Amino acid sequence: MTDPRPRPQYGEYATPQEQAKAVGASAPHFGHAIPPASPPTYSAPPAAKTTPRRWDLVLSTALLAYGLINVFSGFFQFSDLGRLIDGVYATQGVGQFTPTSLSATLGIVINASNVVLWIATAFVTVRLLRRQKLAFYVPLIGGAVASIVAASCLMVLLFSDPAFSAYLNGRG
Repeated sequence: MTDPRPRPQYGEYATPQEQAKAVGASAPHFGHAIPPASPPTYSAPPAAKTTPRRWDLVLSTALLAYGLINVFSGFFQFSDLGRLIDGVYATQGVGQFTPTSLSATLGIVINASNVVLWIATAFVTVRLLRRQKLAFYVPLIGGAVASIVAASCLMVLLFSDPAFSAYLNGRG
């Protein structure tokens, strides 16, 4: 004869002794019956708040646009670092900048790093915005890193120039 009831899955039809054996505990004493265990009930975690933040979208887009403008304007500024630094020297009374091959190389490094950093920043920002996560801080970090790279390259170029060294030593 077949049993029409579904086959037990979680020990709902087990005796107290069988339940104790399954969990590795000693069998209960007679007279102290353990009620049959009910299957655990699980509830889904509360849904995360996914309200779109329009201010984040607007701010992130504005910061990316500002960064793109800086990348494009940097092409003209950093493509000829010798002329740029010579203009700064003239306004500050430092002396005459001596362009070297390092000037052109560092200009290329600054322009290439600006492009790569902007693309990476835009990629991460768009991914965060699509997931409706905060994203405005990513363009800020990308801009800070690009500024640090450019400033480092400019410092290397300035400190290798004899006119700037003489100016710092008070002989310029």
